[in-house]
Amino acid sequence: MARKRPSGLVRQRQLLGLLVAVASIHLVTCPYTKVEESFSLQAVHDLLYHRLAMEQYDHLEFPGVVPRTFIGPLVIAVLSSPAVCMLSLLGISKFYSQLIVRAVLGLGVIFGLWTLQKEVRRQFGATAATMFCWMTATQFHLMFYCTRTLPNVLALPVVLLALTAWLQQRWGRFIWLSALAILVFRAELSLLLGLVLLLLLCTRRLSVVKALSYAVPAGLLCLGLTVVVDSYFWRYLVWPEGTVLWYNTIQNKSSNWGTSPLLWYFYSALPRGLGGSLFFVPLGLVDRRAVALFLPALGFVALYSLLPHKELRFIIYTFPVLNIVAARGCSYLLNNYKKSWLYKAGSFLVIGHLVANAAYSATALYVSHYNYPGGVAMQRLHEVVSPQTDVVLHIDVAAAQTGVSRFAEVNGAWRYEKREDVQPGSKHMLSYTHLLMEATPEHLALYRDTHRVLASITGTTGVSLNLTKLPPFNINLQTKLVLLERLVRPS
Repeated sequence: MARKRPSGLVRQRQLLGLLVAVASIHLVTCPYTKVEESFSLQAVHDLLYHRLAMEQYDHLEFPGVVPRTFIGPLVIAVLSSPAVCMLSLLGISKFYSQLIVRAVLGLGVIFGLWTLQKEVRRQFGATAATMFCWMTATQFHLMFYCTRTLPNVLALPVVLLALTAWLQQRWGRFIWLSALAILVFRAELSLLLGLVLLLLLCTRRLSVVKALSYAVPAGLLCLGLTVVVDSYFWRYLVWPEGTVLWYNTIQNKSSNWGTSPLLWYFYSALPRGLGGSLFFVPLGLVDRRAVALFLPALGFVALYSLLPHKELRFIIYTFPVLNIVAARGCSYLLNNYKKSWLYKAGSFLVIGHLVANAAYSATALYVSHYNYPGGVAMQRLHEVVSPQTDVVLHIDVAAAQTGVSRFAEVNGAWRYEKREDVQPGSKHMLSYTHLLMEATPEHLALYRDTHRVLASITGTTGVSLNLTKLPPFNINLQTKLVLLERLVRPS
């Protein structure tokens, strides 16, 4: 008796399980976070553990270059609180709360992707929707970032829902979600979502009057929401995204953090972000509906390229859109598989590129695992030092930027400090029982007679090709941080 093929609903659930499983693997493999994620992560921690005790909030001591909104952290804290409360009642380490917080964000992104996938299935067919899921799952950056508390990722679920509303021709919903994404989370989304709105106006699918009837109340409400909420937490009148927009765009101070060539997004970020799927984007453009998706994404990347400071995560919103276009191209080949050997060869390339994407993702994830020495050092500290020991730890900038978070401060009896105004080797620095610091010879020499090394933590410095082994590369590691313990209290 022939085996029954899984029904369409079962196959869809399997695809959803695939996305959740891949995101979970990324989360567990790289459980620590970096400095770019610190504000939102620390904010969620403070909301969960300090609640109304505002004087203990991290952002008041370390405000960062520009203020960020608390609305995203508030939503994550509310959704995470039942599970975090359960962990607290069971006496489980606070660090696992960090995984829960990041998992909640990842599920939010996957919910947005899945909602978008449903509309892709309705408009472009089951094959295109299936390919969209497989492309998303096998590409590295979207799955890696989806659980990371970056401002761009906090905005991503809202953007995905806005794009879905656009495809559904629900203009009011699209404009309201766009206002929320732009005014609350990321102002630069005015380029991407603004281009979509401009396309609607130019094609007369939406009138200017109708657009304003949605945009004005949506803008006023979202602006009022962020100003009220964030002014309360920052303790002064502020519109965070307005401040960020002024800092990055008008003053162009984001270039202080590095600049890239004009076309960097096109020749570096997009090929790395989409992998082999990028080659199927042109084929997807044979469908006029896919062209309407492609143009705003292309325009957004082109306009955003004018800013000198560039990072891949700044254009991560375009990856799902371009994946839809590429998926349409792949479905064209797969649906015509039986017609000729050319389609058969094309279908083979479709499957092959997914394997290549997955291989690249596995490699990148393996290398990234070694990129968080600060988080590893905090774990090592709690392993090698007895919980009953009196510990006053100083965490330097290098450690704080590579994995240390408030969630890693798991011993309530210990004191953890990240003061940046204490000079290496100073009398104040010698008052700490333990030091977590960058492994620079000149700084280590200052503590040769007063401290002993408890642990040395390595980190990656890059990858080198090695064709004599599998996988054919070496991860170059060197000592990044050291954990020191004071020998005697100095007189």
